[in-house]
Amino acid sequence: MPAKVFDIDFDEFAPKVEQALRDEFPKDTIEITQGYKGRVHLLIVSPKFNDMTERQKQDFIWEILKAELEDEVQAVSLALVYGTDELR
Repeated sequence: MPAKVFDIDFDEFAPKVEQALRDEFPKDTIEITQGYKGRVHLLIVSPKFNDMTERQKQDFIWEILKAELEDEVQAVSLALVYGTDELR
């Protein structure tokens, strides 16, 4: 039986996600948009990601999110992560 997808209150949850990331990325670009059933989609651009592999970038972000959001991390369904060098 497939897992049931629950609706998330995006307006309540999105600020928690941003706060979880702002300590690590105080002045970098963090864009949060609403996905399916209120899920959070992230776009983060930071020079901290320069010279990291895609796997390293994803691991870095998900470690932060898991530590800060614990079980609620499941409400984040997409994280696009770029170094500033990638956008030149």
